Amino acid sequence: MSMGDEAITSGKAARPSGFWRWSRVLPALLLVASATFIAAYYVPLRRAHMLLIAEQQSANQKGKELEQTLSQVRGELDAKTAQLEKLEAERRQIEDARRSGLDRIEQIKTELSGKLDKQIKKGVAALAVADGHVVVALPESAVFAPSRLDVSPQGQVLLCHVASALSAGNEAPIRVGAVSGPPDQTPPALLHDHPTPWSLSAARAASVAQVLEGKCAVPGARLSAVGHAGHDPAGAALAESTPAGRVELAVALPGTSAGAR
Repeated sequence: MSMGDEAITSGKAARPSGFWRWSRVLPALLLVASATFIAAYYVPLRRAHMLLIAEQQSANQKGKELEQTLSQVRGELDAKTAQLEKLEAERRQIEDARRSGLDRIEQIKTELSGKLDKQIKKGVAALAVADGHVVVALPESAVFAPSRLDVSPQGQVLLCHVASALSAGNEAPIRVGAVSGPPDQTPPALLHDHPTPWSLSAARAASVAQVLEGKCAVPGARLSAVGHAGHDPAGAALAESTPAGRVELAVALPGTSAGAR
């Protein structure tokens, strides 16, 4: 065998030896590369992915809670809106009733003014609205006989006319009140029997009520009598020219709390 042949043979023997070395090293290199990739990229990406999932779940939970809160607030808002609408409807109803009541009051005053027109023009009657009542005030001089508690014939005619006007289409109770004038203007004969304004006004109110029942055909069940002495609940509503000593016939207006009693 020549030297050339030996060299060729020796080279062929060396090739398998190098191949086997690379076949052993390459898997190790691949393993190292894989571990490096996993450590450098996959693990952080996995952690980031899990973090995003957790954040998404938390966001979803918060979204559900916000939706529930929004739904609750929406329900409360709807309830408040319904309540406000109800209150507004009640307010409008009350306002309409008030306007209707005012219209009815003006209607009643107009009707009574027409029926008592002559008496009002003569100054023997005054008309006012006070405390839920329409009040007709009559000077004591137009009702009673001089220096007496008895109702005069002219006073009886006047009382019956007023009672008829107040009772037209209305069966509401009639409240008879009497207001006493200043003591120095009261006849001595009356002061002897009724020394106080309370006693005198109560006696005059009772006298008028008896005439309304006995002479004017007003049922006694509809009548009440009260003496106000010198304190007049309707005084502020009456004209200043109305005499201090007077008789008042009052009827509750329909639709008022006074009329409901």
